[in-house]
Amino acid sequence: MMASIPVTFLITITALLLRNQPVVGDMFSASADLANTFRLEQQVVNVLGELVAQTEAKLGIIRQYLKDYESVVEEKAASEEEFMERVAGNPIHAYRLMKRLYFDWQTVEKEIKTDNWRNALRQLEHVRMGAKFPKEEDFFGAAQALVRLQDTYELNMTQLARGNLWGRQTRAELTAQDCLFMGKHAFNAGAYARAVEWFEESYILAGQENNRTLRQDQVMEFIQHAINMHDDTLQQTKKRHPMAVLSHTNSFRLPLKEKPAGVQRSEIIRSRKYNVGKHITDQDDATNFNALCRGETLLNDKLLAQLKCWYDSRRQPYFLLMPIKIEQNSMEPAIYSFHDVLSDDEIETIKQLAKPLLARSMVQGRTGVGHEVSNVRTSKTAWLPEGLHPLLNRLTRRISLITGLKTNPISDEAELLQVANYGIGGHYAPHHDYLMKGKADFELGQMPPQELAMGDRISTFMFYAKKKYMHHRELQAGDRIATFMFYLNDVERGGSTAFPRAGVAVKPVRGGAAFWFNLKRSGKPDPLTLHGACPVLLGHKWVSNKWIRETAQTFNRRCSLDANE
Repeated sequence: MMASIPVTFLITITALLLRNQPVVGDMFSASADLANTFRLEQQVVNVLGELVAQTEAKLGIIRQYLKDYESVVEEKAASEEEFMERVAGNPIHAYRLMKRLYFDWQTVEKEIKTDNWRNALRQLEHVRMGAKFPKEEDFFGAAQALVRLQDTYELNMTQLARGNLWGRQTRAELTAQDCLFMGKHAFNAGAYARAVEWFEESYILAGQENNRTLRQDQVMEFIQHAINMHDDTLQQTKKRHPMAVLSHTNSFRLPLKEKPAGVQRSEIIRSRKYNVGKHITDQDDATNFNALCRGETLLNDKLLAQLKCWYDSRRQPYFLLMPIKIEQNSMEPAIYSFHDVLSDDEIETIKQLAKPLLARSMVQGRTGVGHEVSNVRTSKTAWLPEGLHPLLNRLTRRISLITGLKTNPISDEAELLQVANYGIGGHYAPHHDYLMKGKADFELGQMPPQELAMGDRISTFMFYAKKKYMHHRELQAGDRIATFMFYLNDVERGGSTAFPRAGVAVKPVRGGAAFWFNLKRSGKPDPLTLHGACPVLLGHKWVSNKWIRETAQTFNRRCSLDANE
């Protein structure tokens, strides 16, 4: 049994690991950073493991000394005087006494004087130098990702707590304290229905753990408070808006004092109905998105029967010996998958080029001005200039041959290749890729010129967001007419690209790509192209996007006078 580690040592280690941390963005939003963090922890564990081994060896020597002394104690006597006569008069005891205090004590004294703690602190200082340790935002971000994954994939909380991720059993488990924290996180976000479910799981685990990490009576207080808040909020909402459709994440249909959470959740799952198309509600969008992420089929058999797969050379000599493998995912809007358009070497090159440039993904500001980090998009992105590597120019040419569109970013025909890496629960909430359609002139005047011209979402161009002008070149480039998305790896669980209004999802396949037009032939935006990146449940996800601009395609994709085309 290992001795207790001094509290002062633990405090010193904690301060050592947390002080002077470099601010270079969060760590939970990209798997590349998470891998580095796990490697960092391996170094910390190695130092602590060595410290434990040294401490246990030291304690072993001390315990052996005490064990040797036990033979002296076992000599029974009626008095202290009789006891001393027995041990002092025994030649073996006398010999063992001399051995202990002359020979054995030298070893014990040496071990006591050796300061293993100071050496461990020096090693940890070395590990910490130049390293990046998680901050508060990473801790909360990881918790939010777990809450999001459970909500999106309707994961059984009991199975999730025991490490079962959508049918894949892992060794990672949650404690009662962990589940309580998830409940608190959901509660603070207003998701009272989910909060109650997390708290109830925490209560069960606390009992199974014999109150090791948390007491059941403590959890019960949280359960009661969440139930009261849920029921009060539900009652107030129904009074103000009798016909309101409530999010099943935030609220159940009935007060929890009338019907338990588990029963209501089962009823919600069994009674779900899905609507697809242009004229659906925001709640339908969210419901469809989650269903598609779970792999559910929303299209009827008649529509599914119309979808095809075929080979196509595009009448290009480039594809004569190896025609493109095309899979049609949707008729309206037209969404396609192209298979085996990247080699393994090309994939690795793209990832290696992107890794040093990865920065937290941003979205357009709520007012249309500038960019901001948002929970609707948890990933890290990098933009790859054409001159960075010869491969990038070849990919630009390949995308052009596949799509029949102009894609040269130097001529403002398309944007630079963007690479995105998704980490814990990494996702992108449903959105449209077009940037300018539907915006008033004053809103366009507030948009950064880079965004208008090239769609660049990097926050370093915030300076331009304050300007109220546009150069003619920005407008000439046009909006994002189409999206071409490479998939750089297979995702073990989750990570699909879901189109809630079209009712389809594209599963990431290493070396493949997805393609769709964001604008109709009339130049009008296509609302059916609403799409999002499903949260990564297990594994990691790398994608690479090429957004193709509108104006350069005048003779490549003919316009239509029909606004509906």
